Amino acid sequence: MNDIISPQLQSWAREYVRRVGAKVPPVPAPRRRKLLVVHLDGVPKAHLDEAVRTGGMPFLSKLVRSGAYSLDEAFWGSPASTPFFQAGFLYGLRHPNLPAYSWFDRELGRKVQMNTPRDALAIEERLGRREGSSLLADGGHTYFSLFQAQANNRLCMSTLANFKVMARGFKHEMEGVLVARTQTPLSYLRGLGKDAWRAFTEVYRWSRALRDWRHEGGFLISRVFLQRLGWSFAHTKALVDMVRGVPAVYLVYGNYDEVAHRRGPQSEQALGELRRVDAYLAELYAVARTVDPGYDLVFLTDHGHVDSLPLEQRTRQRLEALLLQGEAPPLSEDVARGLLDGRPHPVESEPWATEEPVVIESGNFSHVYLTRGLQPLEAAQLVARHPEVLARATRHPDIGIVAMRRGDSAVAVIHGGVYGPDDIDGAPLSTEFSRRAVADYLRELPHMSTAGDLVLFGQAVRRGGTVGFAWEFGSHGGLTRTETSSVICWPSDLPVDLSGLSHCTQLHERLSEVYRDGARPAVYPDTRFAEAT
Repeated sequence: MNDIISPQLQSWAREYVRRVGAKVPPVPAPRRRKLLVVHLDGVPKAHLDEAVRTGGMPFLSKLVRSGAYSLDEAFWGSPASTPFFQAGFLYGLRHPNLPAYSWFDRELGRKVQMNTPRDALAIEERLGRREGSSLLADGGHTYFSLFQAQANNRLCMSTLANFKVMARGFKHEMEGVLVARTQTPLSYLRGLGKDAWRAFTEVYRWSRALRDWRHEGGFLISRVFLQRLGWSFAHTKALVDMVRGVPAVYLVYGNYDEVAHRRGPQSEQALGELRRVDAYLAELYAVARTVDPGYDLVFLTDHGHVDSLPLEQRTRQRLEALLLQGEAPPLSEDVARGLLDGRPHPVESEPWATEEPVVIESGNFSHVYLTRGLQPLEAAQLVARHPEVLARATRHPDIGIVAMRRGDSAVAVIHGGVYGPDDIDGAPLSTEFSRRAVADYLRELPHMSTAGDLVLFGQAVRRGGTVGFAWEFGSHGGLTRTETSSVICWPSDLPVDLSGLSHCTQLHERLSEVYRDGARPAVYPDTRFAEAT
């Protein structure tokens, strides 16, 4: 709609498409209807609702309030983390066996972290996806995702593991970038220098006030090279892709997520990233409506962020020491009875191998591995072998939920009671937690052999805040309403309804009908920015 963005931006988009189209060749694309998905990583729904209401993100606000776009809440399933979401959204995998962003992998025998290229590649290779099953198959492109997902380009985490492959694709990735730049090199370098200096001074002040420099070096590098250089490059490439006619583009904006982890989701730095991205979204929309045929632009978030109050600050103790050291209180008889569920108290008839436990602090939740075997322990084995760990976890006031497998299902210990997925409505949960998400997580846990023998979730200790096990000040992956309430925002004239989604695989299926399987014809209303006659 021409009244959503200014005449100046419309004019810029027409000139941009003309200029870039004269320099870069089109791509053969059998799909008539084309798609651009912009993934706003980690942005809480409440932030976007407020931005729409107040105009804090002017472009997004106009888009929604004009009626051109629908904005709806979505629930993608548990855990509320990017790997799980992307496996379901891109590949349509219902149970991808991805328990967090980092975990101890039983098959690989080591800790994996999804921002490590070799780990992302190893995990993608075993996802069990079928050729052609990805939303990006047959010519799509992806930028800053964890998985390549059969895209034609190689700007994602898993492809960074192979330097030779990256080097071979360098010329292809640079195609159109120079002609498509929106700033002169001098002005861009001047702006980058100012951003780098501001980032350095902010990191110095923060670390000095906190008296802790953990993660700050990496955060500074991320701010300058990934959040500024990287995003600018990816945004430019997405614009070029639309001019060339790439059939599907998936663009991940991770800046807010990165800042929220280190400074908190309510921090001025994090909120500033939303104001920054709004201008980029306007440019993407303008070009999407100018090229012919146009692009359907869909916005989404994969999870929210809550304030994270580090356990180490609260207790002067890391989670591993809290669980594994010191005198343990007795395991509650009620908890033991609930975990055994009518089975006799187990007596180990054969000795079992003692293994060094592994505790992975994944944010405001944690995976605890008391065995490194391929098969995780279930409740009866935990009662028999590790009652002291169970007692410390289930009795500590900063641990709100302790989840584990019980037989073929899973249960959660909450305030001394044992609850299955169908019992969660009666559990004494803080109002910060989502009962729907807790029940969903317990149903998913038996499908995640990579998850810990115990999965711990930090207690909700204030509105919008939980105890965190990692040294960070914004967390996700837990089970609060803020973390598990996501956003889907789509054109009102889209020939598929994206409301009421209760799992990320549903989004995959509905978009595939239109953009991959070609089940529906392309019909575009006459709202593109045509030349005035």
